[in-house]
Amino acid sequence: MSHKEVENKPIHGNPPDEQLANGPIENRSCRDLICFILFVAATVAFVVIISMGFNQGKPERLSYAYDPNGRACGHDDGVFNAPYIYLVAPLVGYLNRSVCVSQCPNWKEGAKQPTRLKCVVNKVITNCSERYSYDGVNDIRDFDVDFLINSNNYANEPSVDKLFNYSTFIYNSTSVLNRLCIPSGDEYVSKIYGNMDDIASVQVFQQWVADIRLTYKILFASVGIAFAIGLFYMLVMRYCAGTLTWTAIFLYFVCIVLFIIYLNDKANAYKTRAALNTAKGIADVDNQDLQTYYGLKGSMIGMCIIGGLSLLGLLCYFNRIRMAIAVIKTAALFVMEVPSVMLVPPIFSILVMGYWGLWIISFFYIYSMGDIKGSSDTPLATVEWNDNIRYYLIYHLFYGLWSNALLQAFSQFILASSACLWFYQHSDGQLIHFYVLESVKRSIIYHFGSLIFGALLLAIVQFIRFWLEYINYQMKQFQGDPKQPVKCFIDCLRCYASCFERFVSFINKNAFIQIALTGESFITAAKNGFYLAWNNAGQFAVTSGIGSVFCNLCKLFIAFSTTFLCYMIITTSDAYKDELNSPIVPTLLFFIISYVIGDLFMSVYGMAIDAILQCSITELELVKAKPGLLQKKRAPQPIQDFLEEHKK
Repeated sequence: MSHKEVENKPIHGNPPDEQLANGPIENRSCRDLICFILFVAATVAFVVIISMGFNQGKPERLSYAYDPNGRACGHDDGVFNAPYIYLVAPLVGYLNRSVCVSQCPNWKEGAKQPTRLKCVVNKVITNCSERYSYDGVNDIRDFDVDFLINSNNYANEPSVDKLFNYSTFIYNSTSVLNRLCIPSGDEYVSKIYGNMDDIASVQVFQQWVADIRLTYKILFASVGIAFAIGLFYMLVMRYCAGTLTWTAIFLYFVCIVLFIIYLNDKANAYKTRAALNTAKGIADVDNQDLQTYYGLKGSMIGMCIIGGLSLLGLLCYFNRIRMAIAVIKTAALFVMEVPSVMLVPPIFSILVMGYWGLWIISFFYIYSMGDIKGSSDTPLATVEWNDNIRYYLIYHLFYGLWSNALLQAFSQFILASSACLWFYQHSDGQLIHFYVLESVKRSIIYHFGSLIFGALLLAIVQFIRFWLEYINYQMKQFQGDPKQPVKCFIDCLRCYASCFERFVSFINKNAFIQIALTGESFITAAKNGFYLAWNNAGQFAVTSGIGSVFCNLCKLFIAFSTTFLCYMIITTSDAYKDELNSPIVPTLLFFIISYVIGDLFMSVYGMAIDAILQCSITELELVKAKPGLLQKKRAPQPIQDFLEEHKK
């Protein structure tokens, strides 16, 4: 579809509201009140459920370790004075051989090793004394070597498995969380495992910690450096996005031409060799050089076709590429002129982390409302619930997904609304200086229900995905690898659900931008946003493709530039290089921190590109309907330049 054909099609489900000629519509009202009421009711139910959890839950019992008799060490009768669980054979597969002890066995180097645990016996561990036995009766240390070699002295042949099942090892240990005795030192390893050559040294970890402490100032400084590099990148995008884009396109065609020339030269060389082989009487079927020549010739023709189609695509999409460049430049200008938008992602990230912290705590309270008891197979607690508690947990999960999606919706809407308000900052000389605050106000007062609606759709899809993943996990746990048809069916459902989640996210994003522009309800905005994307699929694809490339380059540029600068500081500065054990761990942290900052920049930049693209397409149609609007110079300079050139 040509650019002119796109111009003749309505970009919305209906023609754009003429009020958009003055920027985002100011006359707004509360939308999707039913969704708001539904969310309030859901929140009340959520509060009731977590209140029940806080009142009836016993999460502290989940933290206790249990002996094979099902008693909580340090809590239940009989083991109240034995708060630690001790694994007499600390190996996976033998976790059921545990006992409650009053203290973890620990002795200093050179001191006499204890031969008896201070424990409370149970049905598995009936004796607290140290012993090495294959049968649970005899201690192999009481016999000489000849006796041990003769396996007839045992009912069955001795084995390592029997040794671990009947022995009680006493090893140097230390307590963790005042619940569990874990081995300390190398002595028990040499006794049970052999050696510790493959286990990370504690000394290395201590060196890592020391390096982090030494370079903590540079770690904090890396945040500021990453921000500065991000702003520099935005400046480059503002002025050089077009140059970079056209240069990349030019280099793409240069590479195609050079590759075609290379293939042609190689084909001619093999053609000459094939002719010599033919002159020697070699049949064409056996002439390998001739077959290679045909292959290279076919590849060259294929590359010519690709180059021709690429050139045709460039000619057809020339105006779309120009508009995409203008949008990318404008988005960079927006980020530079409205730096307060950079606060939106970290603030909402903190809110999301805080919410999930509350969610996890309340989950454990609800989870512990069931019957908590020990297991004979593991020291960990097991919980049995009735149907009501299961329903509480399912609802708790769904509400968590819904609230998380709602916070993301707020963040997206605030960024989109800020970009839309800024885009029309020159409309009739009316300026709105506090774009972010105005967007927050609109999201809460007018569009809370619409954001709830979009978040609900996304949460439903994510909830379905969760259960499909759970079903897939359970099938593998209970059946091993499921049969191929069943596995294929489940994998297809998981793939469809994943694709549909991305589709809903796309619909939501465009709907929120339309809400920021027009103030419509969610369904109307989603319909208009879908029509906009459908009727301008080429423009959306080009802008999204070029924007994605620049966004990914930005993240890598910020990460590697910041990491390199900080690395040079810690390896060349006298304050660090002499005391630093190794620059590896600090450098890795530099990269992680700067990459997160780059991702933060791109979350703002990417949403700005999407919002400004819709504003630009809407402005293009409004200018077509009312050419006089172009004289008001309402749009930012890059878009204004494009519109003026497009009119010629």
